Amino acid sequence: MKNISILGVTGSIGKSTLKIIDNFSDELNLIAISVNRQIRELLSIIDKYKPKYAVVFNEHEMQSFFNSKETVYNGVSIYSGNKGLEKVCSDRENDLILNGISGKAGLIPSLKIVENGIDLALANKESMVCAGKILNTLSQKNNCKIIPVDSEHSAVFQLLQNHDKESVKNIYLTASGGPFWRLDKNRWGEITIEDALNHPTWKMGTKITIDSATMANKGLEVIEANELFGFDYSQIKVLIHPQSLIHSMIECVDGELYAQIGPKDMSLPIMNAIFYPKFKNNAFNNLDFSKAINLELIPVDFDKFKMLSLAYHCGKKGGMFPTFYNTVNELLVELFLAGRISFLKIETYTEKGLEIFEKNNNIDKKTISIENIKLIEKESERIINEIMGNV
Repeated sequence: MKNISILGVTGSIGKSTLKIIDNFSDELNLIAISVNRQIRELLSIIDKYKPKYAVVFNEHEMQSFFNSKETVYNGVSIYSGNKGLEKVCSDRENDLILNGISGKAGLIPSLKIVENGIDLALANKESMVCAGKILNTLSQKNNCKIIPVDSEHSAVFQLLQNHDKESVKNIYLTASGGPFWRLDKNRWGEITIEDALNHPTWKMGTKITIDSATMANKGLEVIEANELFGFDYSQIKVLIHPQSLIHSMIECVDGELYAQIGPKDMSLPIMNAIFYPKFKNNAFNNLDFSKAINLELIPVDFDKFKMLSLAYHCGKKGGMFPTFYNTVNELLVELFLAGRISFLKIETYTEKGLEIFEKNNNIDKKTISIENIKLIEKESERIINEIMGNV
């Protein structure tokens, strides 16, 4: 029996993980679950899965709903805030914790998990983008594994099991292209929030869906791949693949390519992360080769997808530049979803913000630390406020 916990249990990754528990209930024991503020949904999950305890991160929501910061529901203790989340991340009864928290809020939990020597199934790409070097150092020191859950990184992770790094020339991450890769850039000024949330392939959370439309998501994945696998940015390529069936490829020095091909179902990389290094029977979804399957691989237009180009730039600069890119993007996506800026302004203001950031010599842009990450987050907010104030 393997003991696991799920952070962000009501998100798309968390719900897919619950499907795996349903199918392997005799092999998996759920220790703890967390949500941000979705308390009613949390209670339904508690009723069905009976975890040992649960956490509501948003203390205000917890206090408002239960009139307390701690309570017991149906025999399950519910905690709140950072203290509650830290309890999960330091509970060594866990064999593995899946971090499905969205955005930069997932960083500290990832650090706490590996600090405590617990295997981390990582779906929060911002953790590696902002603090990959810290996480890698801690995982080596504490003899625990970081297993990627994103379909692209899971694919590369599996492909590299049978190929040493020296034999690999390039890795290829695929991107669906989102809803706009065929749309002329001159028409991007017409894009609405509804348009940007209409992803053609994947059903995901709001923020990651917008990131997919701008390809900032793929930019973050490029930086994450550099941190996870240690390949130079010149070796990390991106191709548009609208069918989303080839999740990644590796190109070996002899010119041969090996691709990981599978259904559009996040349950599979999650299952592989939970049971690594074993493979389990796929009870979720299989490709049907009785029908013709079209596989397209299309070069990326970096002029059209400026957010991807800027991600490469920040990744190559290193230090705190990836953190700045990530934080500014989060802020601008929030502004877009609030109707305060247009879709096109996400890339425009990211580029402007980066220009301001590069000229600021009062900030340490090289030292990667939690304290510096917090400073960069504040500086990002200041810069975006400055840009918005000048509009």
